[in-house]
Amino acid sequence: MIPEIDLSPLFGSAATDRAAVDQAILKAAYETGFMTITGTPHPETVGRDACDSILRLFDMPKDQQRSLWKKNFAPENPNLYRGWFPLESDTPLSREGFELGPDLVRELPGDHNNDLLYEPSVFPPLDMFPNWRDDTAAYYRTMEEVGYAILASLSRAMGIDESMFRESFRDGISTLRLLHYPGRDAGYDEAVLEAPELEKYFMSWNDERYEVVCGAHVDSGLVTILAQCDSGGLQVKAQDVGWVDVPVTPGGFVVNFGGLLARWTGGRVRATKHRVLSQGAERFSIPFFFEPRPNTVIAPLPLNGIDPFEPFEFGDHLWATTTKFPENYGLGHLRPARAPYRDPFLKPQGASAVE
Repeated sequence: MIPEIDLSPLFGSAATDRAAVDQAILKAAYETGFMTITGTPHPETVGRDACDSILRLFDMPKDQQRSLWKKNFAPENPNLYRGWFPLESDTPLSREGFELGPDLVRELPGDHNNDLLYEPSVFPPLDMFPNWRDDTAAYYRTMEEVGYAILASLSRAMGIDESMFRESFRDGISTLRLLHYPGRDAGYDEAVLEAPELEKYFMSWNDERYEVVCGAHVDSGLVTILAQCDSGGLQVKAQDVGWVDVPVTPGGFVVNFGGLLARWTGGRVRATKHRVLSQGAERFSIPFFFEPRPNTVIAPLPLNGIDPFEPFEFGDHLWATTTKFPENYGLGHLRPARAPYRDPFLKPQGASAVE
């Protein structure tokens, strides 16, 4: 159901060796919107030891975490977009996370016009987590390399110029997110299970009781590269089949294509709903959201038969979308659209929506 693709031919191989991988990625993008990948470069920077080093952040004492919280949750802090969203950001207290931007690996561009999407990241004290920043930066760089390779491969397979995507990601604002889903030490507390206001967060599936720690959704962006950190629970809604488990591939990653890439390609690329279920075990994951420059204009690609749509800037779409999430809720007014913007998924009356 979910293809596993070895990407190693994309890194340094001859064009003839890449052709089969290009077609496999195209097939996954068009048919399922999901794939698992192996053969990524620099395995020492993204392997389990590297992930464990990066995830040490969640060992930070609770009373010291607050200095990294987003302003939504700690009004005394200046950071709005980057930083820590605590358990308090989520009604059932099921997850917390930390988000970093490109200044982890390079200086932010000087001409970003005070765009909130270029907000500097915040970092934990260096003496608290030795080598943490170096390890996290190495991981980020490798994810960028993988993201470029996937989009270049997809470009070749679709017959468009590889430079089209690559240029869009110059001075991009890709987000590295660290996620922690705390365990329920003794299974689910009955008081939690029976609380009416929390009922929607629990479900029965395959005769088992699960907590929905991440509800069904389609990623809003282009490409997400996820390290599952040996934790199961991720599911994809497959056509004509229903929900299926995404396998945990040792040393591998899960890749899914977002709603914006589906829109950009006129619906050729599929954006697929997915969710995360938990039976109570502690869970960690590291998604990398590969994102272009905020002022990248999203306009119909040069593909035969693509339906026209009104161009818009990526940053306007990202801000309109991300400020609907709990960790950024209520911030929408702080960054007015920089260009004419209309939700690209609102189709004219009588037209079919992008699936």
